[in-house]
Formats: sequence, C-alpha cells, structure tokens
Amino acid sequence: MQPRRRRLVPPRDPATLLPSLAAAPSQSRLREIHAHLLVSGRLASYSYLAAVIASLASSKHLSYARLLLPQRPATLFVHNSLIRALARGPRPHLTFAAFRELPFAPDHNSFTSLVRAATSLAAAASVKPVPPDVGVDLLAGSVHAAALRHGHAAYPHVQSGAVSMYAAVGDVRAVRAAFADIASPDMVCVTAMLGALSAGGDVVSARKLFDGMPQRDHVAWSAMITGYVHAGRSREALGLFDEMQKAGAAVSEATLVSVLTACAQMGTLERGMWVHSYVRSCRMRLSATLGTALLDMYSKCGFVSMAMQVFEIISDKSIYTWTSALSGLAMNGMGKECLDLFKRMEDAKVQPNAVTFVAVLRGCSMAGLVDEGRTCFDSMKHKHGVDPWPKHYGCMVDLYGRAGRLDDAVDFIHAMPVEPHEGVWAALLNASRIHNRVELGKYAMDKLMVMESKNCPAHVLLSNIYANSQNWKGVSRVRDVMKAKGVTKVPGCSAIEVYGMVHEFFVGSKSHPRYSEIETMLAEMNHRLRLQGYAANTKEVLFDIEEEEKESAISLHSEKLALAFGLITLPEGTAIRIMKNLRVCKDCHDYTKLISKVFDREIVMRDRNRFHHFKHGGCSCRDYW
Repeated sequence: MQPRRRRLVPPRDPATLLPSLAAAPSQSRLREIHAHLLVSGRLASYSYLAAVIASLASSKHLSYARLLLPQRPATLFVHNSLIRALARGPRPHLTFAAFRELPFAPDHNSFTSLVRAATSLAAAASVKPVPPDVGVDLLAGSVHAAALRHGHAAYPHVQSGAVSMYAAVGDVRAVRAAFADIASPDMVCVTAMLGALSAGGDVVSARKLFDGMPQRDHVAWSAMITGYVHAGRSREALGLFDEMQKAGAAVSEATLVSVLTACAQMGTLERGMWVHSYVRSCRMRLSATLGTALLDMYSKCGFVSMAMQVFEIISDKSIYTWTSALSGLAMNGMGKECLDLFKRMEDAKVQPNAVTFVAVLRGCSMAGLVDEGRTCFDSMKHKHGVDPWPKHYGCMVDLYGRAGRLDDAVDFIHAMPVEPHEGVWAALLNASRIHNRVELGKYAMDKLMVMESKNCPAHVLLSNIYANSQNWKGVSRVRDVMKAKGVTKVPGCSAIEVYGMVHEFFVGSKSHPRYSEIETMLAEMNHRLRLQGYAANTKEVLFDIEEEEKESAISLHSEKLALAFGLITLPEGTAIRIMKNLRVCKDCHDYTKLISKVFDREIVMRDRNRFHHFKHGGCSCRDYW
C-alpha cells in the first residue's frame, strides 16, 4: 500500500505568512502559499501586496517577487516596496535595475531608496569592488542629479540621504553643498557631515560641528574619534574616548577599533590592554576586524607574544589579519618567524596581496635573510600573480644593502623594469651609511635630491656618512645645503607610558617636572656604565664643538631622558617601553644595551624603522640595523 502523502497546509495566521514566504524552501512551497494568499483575497490590498513583494525581494526569491508586479494594475507604491527592500538588503546594486524598470515617474520615496542603495555601494566599494552591472551614471552625483531633475532633491529624507551618500563616497565638497541646502538637519545628517569632514582630514571643522550638536549618539562619537586617528592626532582621540565613556554613550566595535589604532600609533600598551580587558568583560566577539586591530596594537607596542596569542584565537582570519601578524613579526625583527607564518598562510590557501609581500620582504630584510627574500620576491608574480609595487623594489634594495651586498643592490636597481623611485635611493643611501660607503652614498643622495630636494632624513644620513669617515668638509657642505634649502632637522622626541600617562621628552629638554630626579638618575647611569667600559660614541655629533661638549649633547638624547624616567618610576622587573620618532643613534643603541645589563631591565624601543628589544646586554636586532 502506497504511503499517504502529507498535504502541505499553508499557515493560516496572517502574521506568519510573510516569514513563510521568505523562508520557503522550494518554488512549489512558494506557489502553495501564493495560492492561499490569492484565494484568501489578501493580495487585493496594495499594502499587503507591497509587503509580500518586499519580503520576497529580501530573500532568495527575488525573481518570484518580480513576477508578482504585473499580476494586477500595479501602483508606484508597490514598485517602491521592491526598490526599498533591495536598497536595504544585501544586494543594493539590484536597486538600480528595479529603478530603471519603473513604469511610473519616480517619487521622493523612490529616490530615498536609491540614495540609500548608492550609499551602501559606496561604503562597500572601500572593501571590495562594486558589482560590474552597476551603472556608474546611477551612482552618487548622478543619483542626486536625477533627484534634482525630477524635483525631489529638496525632500528631507533625500537631502539627508545625499549627505550620507557623498560622505560614503568621500566627496567633502559635495557633502558641504548638500548639507548647506538643509534647513534643519537631524542628528543622522549632522553625524554624516561630521564623518565626512573627519574622513577628509578637516578635524577642526568636524570638532566644531561635534561640539555644537545638542545630542550625540555613539556614531557621532565614533566618527570624531576616528577622524582624530586618521589625522594622526591620537592623543585627542584617546581624550575624546574618555569623554565618551563619561557621557555614557554606547561603545561599538568600530569605536574600539579606532581606539586601538590610536594606542598603536602612540605605543600606549597599558591603554591598549585596558581595551582588550573591556572586550573580554563585555564578552564581545573577537571578529576579524576587532581582532586584527588588537594584534596590530600589541605588535606596535612591542608585545609580540601577546599579538600572536590574539592571532591564534581569531576564528575568521581575513587577509588583513594574516598581513598584520606578518608585519608585526617583521617590525620586531623576527624574520624567520615571519617566513614560517607566511608558509602557514600559503598552506591555509589564503591568497597574499601586495601589502602581504611588503611585510614578508621587510621581515627578511630586518633579519638578513637575503636568499629567502629573493625567493619571496620572485614568487610574487610567478606563483601568486601579484605585480610588484615600487615599495617592493625598495624592500629588495634594502635587503641587499643591509646585508652588505651593495653591488647586488646597485645591479638590482639598474635591472628594475620601472624608473627607480625615492624609496629605492633612500634604501641605498641608508645601506651606504651602514657600511660606510661614502661615494655610493653621495651617488644615492644625488639621485634622491632630484626627486625630493627637502628630504631631511636623507641629508642627515649623508651627513652621518661623512662624519663616520671624519670628512668634516663633507659634513659642512651637507649642512650648508640644508640651510640654503630651508631643511631643518626634526628634533628627537621619545615617549614613555607610565601608569596610563604618556610622558614626552625632547632632545636636550629640561622642562619635565621631575627633571632634577632624571638628572640624578642620568648621572648614576653614566657612572655605572663607565665602570663597565662604556665610552660615548660621538661620531654622529656636530663636528664643530669640543669632545666634552659632544658627550654632553648625546647624554641628553630624548631616549636617554625617557630611559632615566622609566628607571625612577617603574618598579623593578617591569619592562621599559619607549617610542622614538627618529632612528636611534649608534651611541644610544650601545648605551641602552649596557643599561639592560647593568640595571637588569628589559627595554623595548620603537624607532622610526623598527623595534629593538634590549635584554641582558644584547639587542634583538643583533646590531643589524
């Protein structure tokens, strides 16, 4: 006997019909529910028909939704329901095709949805390309122009939507013009304007707008914090975050990502660890975006072991996560570990991009892994289909140059398929300084000056090359050129975080409130180091002062002041972490190695090029810098 087929009965409760439509597993089930709606007479209502079409359009049954449109004399209201559902859904690019197929003249609701779809696409375009079937003429300015042409651009929702749309595109001028047309902008509109100004780098105007807001939601706070971070004003970003918390505003993932970026820029490990603790206490999911920001913070604060712990627990690692971890290992001089992780990445079938290869090549350069770096460079195009950037060529010249293979570096430059850029010549100049190749350094400098006549670090490097060779006439010529061109040497600045507060020290400055204690500690440091045989290396100091004055000058380098402050404020056993804006000089490097031995302290120093981890009288760079 044949088993009796169970008859599928559509739900009778009207409230469950729309979800049932969207969740229908097959066309047959969909037709059953559709038939029930027809028989029941519910589709006679335009509003119910619109709701059915919107529900279908938001699911996998878009084609079925389109079939319903001509089932009765359709109205613009019904068509707009389809456009609105598409604009709010995961496929906003389909909105434009539905708009083009309108059998009626569009109204303000049509354009409200169209502007929303364009905004979503503009925001997504920063992450991945816009789908190819989206007409460029329907995006941003064209959408706004169409609204003007049809007389609906002055409708409040279209106006505020245009501000958000131009903000997502990054067109600050258009944002300003659209915002100026709004008589009474709401909080969403003002927040979009604030975000556009912040993203465009005008944080002063953004802050004025922010301060004038009678009400602020977490989006406005986050936009202002992000603006400060993008402008490199991390101190203001962290200060505003403190105000945000006092105001009781909700803290989103986007806000924490910006705060972690600010911590990474400043090297404020304590604040970054507080954010990590906050994430744990709130039981926030460690997404790829938040996790990547967290491991980047730990890497840029020199806490590599913690960075890699975070990397391992991120479940949905993106290419940005892998690249950030590789970059962190590279900047901390862990070239072999960087290559090992890259091999893991290849084994995991994650396709590297150009930024990934910059990180790996830098890791090889920092650790002197020349052959491995060359193999990696060759694999870019042939194995992974990644065309080299100018930065990759600069990495290769740096790789050869640091290893002392300057002839190979020059040959590589001459064989480049593109015109050598300033990064290539700067790498050769730095290699010439490391290996004291005066003529080659002058050659690289001449090439570099054609492209960047006011490059301060380059002038300083060449001056140091001459100074190391005792060529004081050469030093004098470089400094005369700097003076004639108006090139000024950036003063050295070192920062150290102590109990959540960042203290900055400039070279030669005596303005710190605890300078008398710092001066006493400096004297003790110098005394104890001299007992160990330390003698100041004054080769890179001005040539026209006496030797005693040279020693006095280098004794007040910013990192030494920060180091002394760390020794008098941080308890024994605590690592001293210093962030410096310039390359650490040879004397300060040797000095810090001895301090780590004599005072038995771990010292982590980040200069403009890399990290130096000092411990027991040695450095992680193995003097290869």
